Amino acid sequence: MTGRFLFVDVNASFVNPTRNLLPLAFLKTGDVCFFGPGYVSSECLARGLSSFIDQEGPFDVVISNTVVLFSDSGDPAHYAATLLASYAYHGPKEDLLYLPIIAEQFSALTLPRVAILLENDVYNWTSNEADKISARSDFLIGFGEEFSPLRADLPHLHQERFAKSATDVWTDFSRSHQNKIASLLHFISDAEFLISPLSSRTLPWSVMGVQYHARSVAQDALKRAGIDPVTDTKFRKFISLLKKTHMMRGEKRWVQKALNSNFMSRLAQTRYSFTCGSGLEIPIRKFFEIPAVGSLLVCRAFKGFGAAGFSDGVNCLVAEPDDLADVHFELTAHPERYESMARAGQKLILESHSVDARARDLNAILNAITAKTFHGSQWIAGRHILRLPSEPGTKS
Repeated sequence: MTGRFLFVDVNASFVNPTRNLLPLAFLKTGDVCFFGPGYVSSECLARGLSSFIDQEGPFDVVISNTVVLFSDSGDPAHYAATLLASYAYHGPKEDLLYLPIIAEQFSALTLPRVAILLENDVYNWTSNEADKISARSDFLIGFGEEFSPLRADLPHLHQERFAKSATDVWTDFSRSHQNKIASLLHFISDAEFLISPLSSRTLPWSVMGVQYHARSVAQDALKRAGIDPVTDTKFRKFISLLKKTHMMRGEKRWVQKALNSNFMSRLAQTRYSFTCGSGLEIPIRKFFEIPAVGSLLVCRAFKGFGAAGFSDGVNCLVAEPDDLADVHFELTAHPERYESMARAGQKLILESHSVDARARDLNAILNAITAKTFHGSQWIAGRHILRLPSEPGTKS
């Protein structure tokens, strides 16, 4: 059985590609319609979400995210301005003022309501966010319990500048609502895969992205060994400066594309790339981007690393950042062994964390919700598995 699904969102792109790939993943699940600013006309928005459902439906499941569902927290004009500062929006600006109304209409629907949290920082949630998302959705898609550690179990969290703002709210929520949460991870587009051997790459190491503490340590360790790793470009830092000084107002789609293209091309030049999930030990997108582009993933593992399919010494290499000098000499001494490891990592991403793979996962989740047989999902050894109602630990 395949249902009909409605995705309610803003047609706007973000610098993190996961958000931008979600509409494509939904299209690949089957019969999907889109509603929201930039997806339908101003006149259609004015008629409302319920009117759209009556005209274009019936739908079996309706899906949205916090861009919509948290839009009524303050002044609509201020919220719209905040969105325009972070997202490249494709539609009339005044249509964003409908978002609080859409959020209320979504909340009142009797259809099964699903909220997606894949683009959210849930580490600093308070009870306000948890209560609101619980009231406005019946099911959630995000990092499940296996990927959500407690603060007490994070030995490196105190090293991060945001440590004091971290809470256990989402972790507690994910454990107490297992039968409502579809546990999903980031995913990679076909265009992000690159087939080229490590031996053809001109540079040894990269340490890309936000400088969490472990990445700073990794950079320093490599530099002490005489290796200058590839890091963020001056262009990215320049764009960041323009935004901070308000010389660039509003997010530009060409800037997002340029930043992501530059990131991928620089990463593709390197044989090995170190990353981490910060002191929070979360499965950020770089864990999937690095193997996809064909580099060897060297990392401090995140919570649920094995559940996502990663295996130290098989498709990646787990290492502490201050040990990278020794790691480098081991890698260069046995190039064929680590070439095979990099290829195994790329295969994992293709099979379990590509757009097609995630579309299959979404299809299974949404059709189970349609059939009223969904009891949550989890990851086991690189496979997304729907929970059975009789599984121990399944909670409401």
